[in-house]
Amino acid sequence: MRKATWTLLLAILLVTISACSSSAADPNVGGSGRPQATAATTAPTTGEDRDTSANAANATIPLPSPSPSPTPLTPPAVLKEANLGIVPAVLEIPAIGVKADVEQVGTAASGEMGVPASMDGVGWFEPGTKPGDRGNAVIAGHVDSKTGPAVFYKLDQLEKGDEVIVEDVHGKRLTFIVQQIESYPREAAPMEDIFGFSYQSQLNLITCTGEFNREAKTHDERLVVYTELKK
Repeated sequence: MRKATWTLLLAILLVTISACSSSAADPNVGGSGRPQATAATTAPTTGEDRDTSANAANATIPLPSPSPSPTPLTPPAVLKEANLGIVPAVLEIPAIGVKADVEQVGTAASGEMGVPASMDGVGWFEPGTKPGDRGNAVIAGHVDSKTGPAVFYKLDQLEKGDEVIVEDVHGKRLTFIVQQIESYPREAAPMEDIFGFSYQSQLNLITCTGEFNREAKTHDERLVVYTELKK
């Protein structure tokens, strides 16, 4: 009887030790020897964590700074200079003894440049360029009349380098230098060269020349003296 009691106590002790050893070695292994499923441990979410997550979700990738705009191109100095143009009141050409009043003329009914009313005066083409401004200013004068020579009678005697001077009512004077002298058939004059745009400040003097055409009541040619503003 006593031997049976000790045998039973020894069996209970071995089972208890075996169970403790298995549990201590792997808490996830049950008595069956199979791993036991365990719930994942998740830390509680705080308000600060939620704010941080929201900020991360709303964060945007910063765009690169825009490249600086290119510096605007500066126009050449030749285009930046202030206009020097004047309304001419007096024209002087020392080399041929001319000193004449200047009147303003426009376009005639025929489409041609108007002519001065006086044989001794000259006409500045007012719709065009002022003498001194960039472009071609034009002044015309008669070469002769029924009674004799007119203001530009000796215009064909000018030479390269001669001076042509214009003056306004305030006494401001501009000097131009003769560059070339050309004669053209009346209906073949290069209008663009005479009246067109130029980057230079030019003054062109025009008069009639050649034979007088009685049928057309004008001369067959046009004499043009090209001058440029003195630097």
